[in-house]
Amino acid sequence: MAPVLTSLTPIQSHSGVSLTITGTGLTGTTKVTFGTKSVVPTSVTATTVVCVIPSLCAGQVPVTVTTSGIVSNSLSFFYIGPPSCGPVDPAIGPGAASAVTINGSGLLTATGVTFGAVGAGTGLTVVSDTQLTVTTPVHGAFTGSTDTVNVTVATAGGGSIPVGATSQYTFYDAPTVTAVAPASGASGSSTTVTGTNLVGVTGITFTPVGGGAAVAAVDFTSISATQLQVTVPVLAAGAYDIQVTTPGGTSAVVPADQFTVV
Repeated sequence: MAPVLTSLTPIQSHSGVSLTITGTGLTGTTKVTFGTKSVVPTSVTATTVVCVIPSLCAGQVPVTVTTSGIVSNSLSFFYIGPPSCGPVDPAIGPGAASAVTINGSGLLTATGVTFGAVGAGTGLTVVSDTQLTVTTPVHGAFTGSTDTVNVTVATAGGGSIPVGATSQYTFYDAPTVTAVAPASGASGSSTTVTGTNLVGVTGITFTPVGGGAAVAAVDFTSISATQLQVTVPVLAAGAYDIQVTTPGGTSAVVPADQFTVV
């Protein structure tokens, strides 16, 4: 009796997944062939053959079985290749939830994005097979000023494999200002700002206490994660709040950040 195949379950998947083949005359099946690649079945009955899907090239392949030397008819199976993840844009951001774009390949069937131990992203939107958008999870307590994690994408083709910086995202803790010394001086003078998470500084502003237009400092130097030196911009006499901006956000206004221009 020649083997006859009637169905495959699932009809699309990836390597390592069990495939169940249903049909008739399957007793004695010795191999299952996917295109040009064959595997030995893990179980065989008169009506079912089970095997593990091998690694294949992405796309449609014919599946046949060989029973007592006789090759069956073929059924189509769609092999979904594993995704690749990266680059992530932007690759840095705050501990708060933030929208990012992930580029890569094989993303069309994406079901989730994980940011290391921080957790799963939300609001996943598949744009195309090479791009998706997602919102990062909220980072919990930091053990340092930054936390770099691997970003992985789960699809019907499996999970992406981290490939270093290209598939990583760095969370930045929010900066704070705890002291300014000296706390007064003329425009053009220098002052040292002390605080926390003063890494990756992208800007420093002087805003009049009580309200007014912020003025950006154009000359500043990072000393450490807790200190930086800044040159006071040209300002009218009065009290100003010094705020620091990093990828983690902008420091909150506090009494300790005040500088008086004399």
